[in-house]
Amino acid sequence: MRFSLGTDEFGRLECRIGDDQELHSVYAADPDAALADLSAALDSLEASGAGECVWLLSSGEYRWVFRRQAGNVRLAVMFLHSVAIGYHHVYWGEHPSGQVLELCRAEIRRYLRDRR
Repeated sequence: MRFSLGTDEFGRLECRIGDDQELHSVYAADPDAALADLSAALDSLEASGAGECVWLLSSGEYRWVFRRQAGNVRLAVMFLHSVAIGYHHVYWGEHPSGQVLELCRAEIRRYLRDRR
């Protein structure tokens, strides 16, 4: 799993997520709110085996859905333009649970440290 955080030219949080074959960008208008929601989803995933969060933009929202199955985590990231259009899948992957939690939390810490 590839996962990195940065800030785009508009000041939005950008997450680059994917694997060796594909890399996708996911955005949030409010980096602090997005990272707090993602951190809470990771905590919920670790505690109960499931977690969800939403990253908001003026043009829609990204919804992250984590589900633990055996020793793996299934992660789906979808973009909702509007209720009429519905969700568009941006990313789907299945990775070892420990890898997902460790990689995401480490990258959140790095982003917050480097942003100062």
